[in-house]
Amino acid sequence: MSLRGLFGNKGASAPVVGNASGGVMGAINPAADQAAMAGMVLATIDDGVIVINSANVITLINPAAVQMIGCEASENALGLEYLAIMRFETGEGMPVDAPQNKIVGAVAARQYFTTREYVLVNMQNQRIPISLTVLPTASGDTVMIFRNITKELEEEGAQMEFVSTASHEMRTPVASIEGYLGLALNPQTATIDDRARKYLEEAHASSQHLGRLFQDLLDVTKLDDKKIRLHMVPVDMVETVRSIAEGQAPAMGAKNLKYSFGSGEDTRDTIGQQVYGLVDIDFLREILNNLLENAIKYTPSGGAVWVNVRGDGDRVLINVTDTGIGISPEDLGHIFQKFYRVDNSETREIGGTGLGLYLVKSRVEAMNGKVWAESAFGDGSTFYISLPRLTLEEYERQKQVLQNTQMMGQQAMAA
Repeated sequence: MSLRGLFGNKGASAPVVGNASGGVMGAINPAADQAAMAGMVLATIDDGVIVINSANVITLINPAAVQMIGCEASENALGLEYLAIMRFETGEGMPVDAPQNKIVGAVAARQYFTTREYVLVNMQNQRIPISLTVLPTASGDTVMIFRNITKELEEEGAQMEFVSTASHEMRTPVASIEGYLGLALNPQTATIDDRARKYLEEAHASSQHLGRLFQDLLDVTKLDDKKIRLHMVPVDMVETVRSIAEGQAPAMGAKNLKYSFGSGEDTRDTIGQQVYGLVDIDFLREILNNLLENAIKYTPSGGAVWVNVRGDGDRVLINVTDTGIGISPEDLGHIFQKFYRVDNSETREIGGTGLGLYLVKSRVEAMNGKVWAESAFGDGSTFYISLPRLTLEEYERQKQVLQNTQMMGQQAMAA
């Protein structure tokens, strides 16, 4: 592909430009000038750029891409399929085969895609963490832009280490403050007047909020740094989700909220569908509790909360629906971002760390799932969780594997 084809050509007529002595230098071709400028940009930027055609063959590669891929010269890459010289691994060093490679999927589907989750293994067998963007063009070619993010990850790691250490150290004094305030509010251990009690209750609530913030910060740093190991077990998703959700029933009852599981019309409704999954129970519990606590907080007294589980092909689909204040379109696209909080008159008085939904998203994705929300301001919200589904046969096989592993562990401890 030519630079003219990549960057466009409006076909304007060539202008005539005068020189310093007033003579005519001659006609300048704007298309050639544009191509030369594009070539200069591609040759000098630090980002790797390759262009591949509809047959996945490389038709253009810039010097930065040559260096990162380790092919020594552009001639060694041109005319080859891009996967012949670009291999990808996860951050943990596991190879990413083409069927599971999201980059390959985006190129095949001609979809815009950006990611930081892969490591490029170049032709010199060097591992380079990259940020990569797939950009389809109108001409039918695809531009792939990638850059080395080793330094960024090191800086982010240092930041996460600081946040983790600070949060861990601060939890102890905050817990002590919360404990002493609890003692001061206990009529069996202290006698205080009503005005002092009001002040102490506010301080106690604030210390609890601070404690939750530090815990959320610790969880975020562990998830971002992949320090939390998942313990995936096969479960009956309907009964597991029902059990977790019913743990929030007292809080819903205290706020006079109608709770239903299944059809949304009758709390006695049961789901006849067999739905099995492989999940980390603690992660699933934290995900559902966060969504249900939000539903309770943002739904006025007299409203309703509905939880449902169903099979959707090879996926398990869980929804947590409420009749609460809802989320505006402007906020809906940002609610899963770190530290993002909806700021309006309805939510300003409701406390939160701005990390809850980010943690939900991180935990769901750690289990190879997806989470999204549908809502309208003033018209309630529905949060959906999609997780891989097991067939009955696979569920039984996974149960047997788990039992064998547990038995071997018990035997090893007894030896």
